[in-house]
Amino acid sequence: MASKNYVIINGRAYNTITGMVMDDIDVKETEIKKEQSISRRGTSVSNIHAAHVQKSSTLNRRHVKMPQRTPLAAKPQKARVDVKQHVAVKKFSTPITSKPAPQKIAINRPAETHPVTRRAQQRPLSVNTKLRKERQPLTMNNNPLVAVAPQKIEKPIVAKTSKQLKNEAIEKALSNEIISNKKARRRQKKGGTLRWLNTFSVGFAVMLLGGYLTYLSMPNISIKMAAVQSGIDAKYPGYKPDGYALNGPIKFKSGEVSMKYAYADGSSGYTITQQKSGWNSSAVKEFFSEKHKNPNTTMIDGLTIYSGGKEAAWVNGGILYQISGDANLSSSQIEKIATSL
Repeated sequence: MASKNYVIINGRAYNTITGMVMDDIDVKETEIKKEQSISRRGTSVSNIHAAHVQKSSTLNRRHVKMPQRTPLAAKPQKARVDVKQHVAVKKFSTPITSKPAPQKIAINRPAETHPVTRRAQQRPLSVNTKLRKERQPLTMNNNPLVAVAPQKIEKPIVAKTSKQLKNEAIEKALSNEIISNKKARRRQKKGGTLRWLNTFSVGFAVMLLGGYLTYLSMPNISIKMAAVQSGIDAKYPGYKPDGYALNGPIKFKSGEVSMKYAYADGSSGYTITQQKSGWNSSAVKEFFSEKHKNPNTTMIDGLTIYSGGKEAAWVNGGILYQISGDANLSSSQIEKIATSL
């Protein structure tokens, strides 16, 4: 007969493996009665968990102190009796005797410098002596594992007397006074030097300006002296053609003044002659026609200018003006020279 794969609990069949309800099995009454008879054999659950209230046996601690408990170490220990194992007993193994652990022998090695300290010592020392002193390596004591920093010896502070403080204050005041006097002398010396340089610069500039103005006014001064010496009202022309300049001193004689102009390269030049005369324009035309036939006549600003070849002549205010030389002057240049006089 095959074994059952279910159990009956409270009249229902359950699978013994999965615990699922098996409704497809027809449970017989005999099996239900058998299950009820088995459940009556044991103790009822309600009887096991019945509540029996028990009064506390603890005394009132306000009146009675708790007895002190004796620690286990204070209790007397029974002496241990080692029983020798019988020869016939082979069930238990022989007790293993523990060997004493080998003791490590400490080897005192000489102190070694730390790699970081070694690299720091190999670097070039700092220029600052104070930093160099502060970077001294740590000194080693007898214990190779503990480093001791160098101890700084502090000098005892001695209180200064009132006399010493007074002398120091006087010396400090004198030194400050000397320094201020030196600075004042330096400033005065520097100020004097700057003042002298400024004066010299201004004087030199005035000299240069005066020389330049004198150079510019030299022809006017010379023509005025010549006019005084010759006795005529001679004038210096305000216009000169480009490239031409006064060549040599102004020549004069009684009643006549002459100025010579030359080109920059000396290839050509012209001379302006101012001569005292009582002629008019008609007399000048007759005089100039003797040298040049059919002269050119130009009238400008009340002046009648006669020109021909490389010469020109006109009269103004009782003075006869003549231009002569080998310079190829245009009619416009001659007109500008005449009007500037």
